[in-house]
Amino acid sequence: MNTVLSTSLLILTPLLPLLLAFPALRSHLPRPCFIALLPALILLTLPQGASIDLPWLLLGSGLGIDGGVGRLLLAISVLLWMVAAHLLHTARDEPADDRVTSYFLLTLAGNLGAVLATDLVGFFTFSTLMGYGFYALLVAGGDEGRRRAARIYLIVLIVADLMLFEALLIAAATAGGLHFEAVRLAMGQSASPALYLSMVLVGFALKAGVWPLHFWLLPLFRASRPALTLLLGAVPIAIALLGFVRWLPLGEISLPTLGLIIQGVGVAAMLYAILAGVKRAQLKMLPAYAAIFATGVFTTTLGTGLSDPAAWNRYADFAYLLIVSLGLGVALLVVGIGWLQARSHFPAMTGRQADDSTPWFERWPVAIARWAAQMGGDTLPHLRAAWLAKAGALWQAHAWQRALDSGERSLQRWGYAVALFLLLGIVMVFIA
Repeated sequence: MNTVLSTSLLILTPLLPLLLAFPALRSHLPRPCFIALLPALILLTLPQGASIDLPWLLLGSGLGIDGGVGRLLLAISVLLWMVAAHLLHTARDEPADDRVTSYFLLTLAGNLGAVLATDLVGFFTFSTLMGYGFYALLVAGGDEGRRRAARIYLIVLIVADLMLFEALLIAAATAGGLHFEAVRLAMGQSASPALYLSMVLVGFALKAGVWPLHFWLLPLFRASRPALTLLLGAVPIAIALLGFVRWLPLGEISLPTLGLIIQGVGVAAMLYAILAGVKRAQLKMLPAYAAIFATGVFTTTLGTGLSDPAAWNRYADFAYLLIVSLGLGVALLVVGIGWLQARSHFPAMTGRQADDSTPWFERWPVAIARWAAQMGGDTLPHLRAAWLAKAGALWQAHAWQRALDSGERSLQRWGYAVALFLLLGIVMVFIA
């Protein structure tokens, strides 16, 4: 009986919010976003862990939860989603509608599925659903600033997913199976894991906004409403950090040079977060710089694990605690700042807070790019002028912006997006 119950709950945890994303299935339900979390809540009350293999789904997939860090990750995710659902549906300026609720439930299904996934295929599928659902949630009813930030996030998603899909193909060709343990063992014994490691590291670094690939993170924190800002730590960032832990052959491979480089990146990220946070001193952006600092700490831990497999095997749970602390810490900062601003202790923008000028340590890439653009002005003036004219004409055309505007207007109709996700699921199941 317990096995049947745990199996049913594992399937319903991502499936119920996916089904409730269809307005016809939730039209008579009060607070469907909270109802969608019921299987996950009941699953947390079970005293033991559970797992299930679904070889017929997505070319072979599985779901599972253990009694330790997996349960803690699921519990924190459920808590943050409950708070986000409350904030989303009680916002004074943007009342909830069918479109926002559908996108919210799609993102929820992807997030819970990624936490429960036991293999690369399931993790990749659910995290992709979560990412594009979150993009739709960002642009639904958003102003121009939020849509611009969401477009940057969309480009990051596309590039990162292409890299991770390539890593998935490499793992499928190398390992006997795609479960996390099998892939870690196979990649640890592989003679040439460099391409796989590079795809995983860059792909998840883009999704997590690890410095210096954090360029999408600051605009989202600046433009998003409180419910979405609260989810930024738990949805794209925390799941990407979880992907590092589950996809990389940590504890199975020793790469001291790569580990030292990654540790250096982590230290640089922490220094950047401190310097940029002090320079800008904007209360609303405090969670963003706290997230960048936390990802720097995690990156340093990741580099240590790649350098010393024995240390990782001894302190692996510390990485999971960092992920949980990041999601929960960002959420507490967002809620606390919102409470302070609501009580007028701190205005949303003050004189110094409104100063969003670029710090000196962010201006040097722009200076280098400007210097590079001026190179060749004496040697190849005509060719350079021709290319600059073509680039200027292309920029003035704004064809890419019109295409995005058109796509986002279509996305405002939730029916199109839900139908596309349903069609994708049907095709994947029947291909399997």
